[in-house]
Amino acid sequence: MVDNEQAIEEAGAQIIWVLEQDRSGQPGTREACDELFDVEGSVVGICVGDSQTEPEPGTFDRSPFSIKRGFDIIVDRRTMRIVWDSSHGTPSGNDNLSGEDVLAAVEAATANSSP
Repeated sequence: MVDNEQAIEEAGAQIIWVLEQDRSGQPGTREACDELFDVEGSVVGICVGDSQTEPEPGTFDRSPFSIKRGFDIIVDRRTMRIVWDSSHGTPSGNDNLSGEDVLAAVEAATANSSP
């Protein structure tokens, strides 16, 4: 994903990285997300720690998109409707798409939305 993040943003997406848990299994914080950003070499996007979400911690982890790990969604900026989703992580049943796949989905979603 990191290899394609600049192209994903140039295609019209805002990347928001949500850290549900850190590497030691502790609740994700923005600070831990920022550290992971640095380790992974990410240069764009916004970091969010799921333990710090409102109105309750764990909002992303409890969403219907998360299959025990993580997910990718594309939201139409005008309507805020989710136009695409996939899951990623280690449990079976996840899509685990590559950065190229996510970029293609962003390009398709933005091509189908009117200005």
